[in-house]
Amino acid sequence: MAVSSLHDTQPGLLSGQAHVWLAWTDACGAAGQLAAYRQLLNEQEIEQLERLAFDHLKNEYLVTRALCRTTLSRYSPLHPAEWLFRSNGHGRPEIALESLSSNLRFNLSNTRDLVACIVALDVDVGIDVEEVGRHRHWLEIAERFFSKYEIAALKALPESDRRELFVELWTLKESYIKARGLGLSIPLEQFSFRRDHGEIRIAFDDRLKDEPAHWQFLSRDIGHSHRMAVAIHRKNEADFSVLFNEVVPLQRFR
Repeated sequence: MAVSSLHDTQPGLLSGQAHVWLAWTDACGAAGQLAAYRQLLNEQEIEQLERLAFDHLKNEYLVTRALCRTTLSRYSPLHPAEWLFRSNGHGRPEIALESLSSNLRFNLSNTRDLVACIVALDVDVGIDVEEVGRHRHWLEIAERFFSKYEIAALKALPESDRRELFVELWTLKESYIKARGLGLSIPLEQFSFRRDHGEIRIAFDDRLKDEPAHWQFLSRDIGHSHRMAVAIHRKNEADFSVLFNEVVPLQRFR
């Protein structure tokens, strides 16, 4: 799998590529910047924003929506404020513009301090970002939700190494169910991740009726305190190239 930066390339999206755009909320927190993000929202999004109780959650929401809208507009003539969205039956956001002939697919993830958006053409994608220290009772979570193979792999490690593997497995599982668009209706214990000579592999319970060869995964650290995982539902066995960039939303749309 090719992994590189978008800094020195044009953002045009090609078949066989996935682009990941990252925004740090602290870099987007100026009052004027947040006010500009609010101007992009539709009425439903503003209602969701106003229901949030804390300022840091509101800022995170604004950055998430701005990153999504400005990212999609990198690949379309639409202004960021013109995008319309719907959620599927399990809550995954999707483009809802019947007049727009587009094969863009996207997925979002946000955690405290960091927001991520992944885009690709024609294939479903999922992304998850997490703070490494977010889950305090991670072993109990693993024993409740992970597969027997994953639980055994965790317990086989020295205690000092278990949290790192837990976070990698958790983000990979989240990225897979988000790419499927079915959320937690997919039991997390019905699929397992492992590393095979550095490559991430997935195995499925027969009840899931899925094929490991149809999937590609990436897991990596983002900074010193976050972990990210990407899932790509590719149509054949050819690896996608995954390109990364960090941005401040709206900086090219003023």
